[in-house]
Amino acid sequence: MYFIGTDVGTTGTKTIIIDENGNILGKGYQEYELIAGKGGFVEQNANDWWEAVKFSVNEAVKNINDKENIVAMSLSTQGGTTLPVDKDFNPLSLAYTWMDERAFAESDDILNKYGEKIYHTSGWRCDPCFDPPKMRWMAKNDPETFKNAYSFVSTVEFVNYKLTGRNVTDPSNAAMRQLINVETCTWDDMLLEAAGITKERLPECIPTGEYVGNISEEASKELNIPTTVKVYNGAHDQYCASLGCGAVNPGDMLLSTGTTWVILGVSEKPLFTDTHVAPGVHPVKGLYGNIASLNSAGSALKFYKGITGEDFDVLDKGAASRMESAENIMFYPYFAGSGFPHHIPQIKSCCMGMELMHDKFDLARALMEGVAFETRETLIDFANNGSDIKKLKMVGGAAKSELWTQITCDITGCELHIPAEKDTCCIGAAILAATGVGYFKNYEEACEKLVRYSKVLKPNPENQEFYNKKFARYHKGYEHLKAFFFETKE
Repeated sequence: MYFIGTDVGTTGTKTIIIDENGNILGKGYQEYELIAGKGGFVEQNANDWWEAVKFSVNEAVKNINDKENIVAMSLSTQGGTTLPVDKDFNPLSLAYTWMDERAFAESDDILNKYGEKIYHTSGWRCDPCFDPPKMRWMAKNDPETFKNAYSFVSTVEFVNYKLTGRNVTDPSNAAMRQLINVETCTWDDMLLEAAGITKERLPECIPTGEYVGNISEEASKELNIPTTVKVYNGAHDQYCASLGCGAVNPGDMLLSTGTTWVILGVSEKPLFTDTHVAPGVHPVKGLYGNIASLNSAGSALKFYKGITGEDFDVLDKGAASRMESAENIMFYPYFAGSGFPHHIPQIKSCCMGMELMHDKFDLARALMEGVAFETRETLIDFANNGSDIKKLKMVGGAAKSELWTQITCDITGCELHIPAEKDTCCIGAAILAATGVGYFKNYEEACEKLVRYSKVLKPNPENQEFYNKKFARYHKGYEHLKAFFFETKE
């Protein structure tokens, strides 16, 4: 049996086809554009998603001679992107992506009216990126489109419809739209009121992994796969990544190291916290995936790379021997402001403790440590709220670095698992398909069979002792940094 996992991301779509033993039989990828404009506009052409799905699936299956063995497919998708469509699912405008910030005034209005009820219902704080402010903006600034929209959908619904003719979403993607009660998984009256719409203009919300339908005849021809292929409901990309890296038990954590480091901790209850951890329904029944984001964590090293002119491997090797020489350097990686758990955008990046003896490799080491310290701050916040994390499943760019992975392991004190397959969102979607069709009895069994690790790291006790002391000074230094920025502002 073969299973297809397709990840419809922010900048492109990837597809992987695997067999029941986890062997990768084919891959495909196609990029598309983000269309940025004044006023915080960040848009996409939704038809580009479908063209990329077609191309990537065709690429992935082109060497499969026995296509009748392809039995199931599922999706991983970007979340929080808003698209008005007509009855035939033709887009009525460009899609407002999850990065679009045009509706900042509407977001402030919603916050002023509903306050923390928004967070404690949806799991997410008020923000211009979500549907309620976007829909208010559309109703005010593009009333004809708002009036004529048969349905408001996001990426997973649009592609599900193209595959099967059915307009359905899942709880993780519905949560990213800030229109669902995260504990009941139903469209919420207060959130709908905030958005100015009724649930009749929204897709059906069914559980992740539930059968959506078979591939339609038209989609079968376009994707070059049989109509016998069954489509199972997908999930938001971070939740698919958690499956694809094996984060399926309470106490597991996905550490996704992209431009922003995204942390998803698995727990038996949703975490509603003063620091605004964002809880969502995990694909594993009865579990929740709780998300926090570290702003600019990954892009900090990329920024530094651009300044030094060195590539990542050179910085990695040079910084490997600098633990002691960089002991007194504290690098706070807040290039987009201080993110979780602080949420103070006015506090910017800063480096303390440099001397003339220090060089670019000492600073590179301190920067990697700074990001890992922020990760530890996040783990402490999770623990304080009843979710004590023991294992990190690390994916993304930083997972390729031997140094950064070990630093993260030592500073957090967590066992670190590095998946062998880097496209964990696609693997997670394939796991949804394989489990949905009944080949595996549950996601835990599927992960045991299909998820493999290239490396498992354990904390070095001596390094842990060193970093416990440095973390205490790093934490104390943050308070001085906060005072500096606010005193300067005054």
